Amino acid sequence: MTRYTLSAAAALLATTSIATAGGLDRSILSVSPLFEEGNYVEFTFSAVIPEVSGTVGGGAVSSNDMASDYFNFGFAYRHEINEQFALGLFYSNAYGAAVDYTDVDAGYPFTGFTAELNGTALSLLGQYSLNDRISVYGGLRYVTMSAVTGVPAAGNVNDYDNDGDLGYVLGAAYEIPEIALRASLTYTSATNHENDITVNGLNALGVAAATTGEYTMPQTVALDFQTGVAEGTLVLASIRWSDWSETVIPTQSALGVIDYDNDTWTYTLGAARRLSEELAVVGRVTYEAPNDLPASNLAPTDGLFGISLGAVYDVSESVTLTGGVNYSFLGDATTETIGADFSDNRAFGVGLQIGYSF
Repeated sequence: MTRYTLSAAAALLATTSIATAGGLDRSILSVSPLFEEGNYVEFTFSAVIPEVSGTVGGGAVSSNDMASDYFNFGFAYRHEINEQFALGLFYSNAYGAAVDYTDVDAGYPFTGFTAELNGTALSLLGQYSLNDRISVYGGLRYVTMSAVTGVPAAGNVNDYDNDGDLGYVLGAAYEIPEIALRASLTYTSATNHENDITVNGLNALGVAAATTGEYTMPQTVALDFQTGVAEGTLVLASIRWSDWSETVIPTQSALGVIDYDNDTWTYTLGAARRLSEELAVVGRVTYEAPNDLPASNLAPTDGLFGISLGAVYDVSESVTLTGGVNYSFLGDATTETIGADFSDNRAFGVGLQIGYSF
């Protein structure tokens, strides 16, 4: 079990929690595979089951459970060119939302409205080691966005065609290998998108041409830290800032626009403990500070507190299996436009990761 496999396991646990309440994040770029030794590939699978409901009219009318279950997939590949330089390829379901207001009480606004938004990210990074302690990395990140919204029962469907934009990633890391210490700072740039929007084959004006929805997916900065504190024990921590305040997505529907109003700060703290040569356990807590502003009806929660547990098992010298579960308490929120009260919500997630070194 390499010294960085445990921190990669902690990254898996992040995919088992619900999209962060401050935005549409479903997975976060983890550069941990860049620090594996030799050539390395990993595949990640996760499923999240949220339970999110709210009320209007002083509790008289409920949305019932309006958050749909979803699945994530990702992979990472590191190829060592020589002792100083390596290339990494990363793919993930980076953004998403899935809501369904079809099982609501009579009189609830947006009755019958559904929305599914999907965003993927493909990153190609190069890593250069200046010495055995300092390395720099960076490269290109291609983000694609698409969505379908509307009220299908009424024959109203808004189709956002797939649109991609090229951004970039920059980062640096400092390591002390003898104690498994690593601190890394990673910046990802914003990407700009222009989706052509058609409504049942017609645009919002009723003519056979698409309207255009323009918006920006946020820039982020992540600081990740780990260090050994005793033989076989690793402490993990991270802070991530995401600039969601710059994101306003038009919906071409009664939902209006999706406006996140504020930046998002996410904090994690965890530990990993090796129980034997083959088995280790990982735990972490995640906290996202609420912004106390009206929430989007597409993501009607504000902040979260999550607990994740996982295990890492070395099947052989080259194959590692990691499994994890997460339970998140989702922060209470009042939504924009209709003032719905969402409270006492939660999400459960499970994940599996397969890593292969060669």
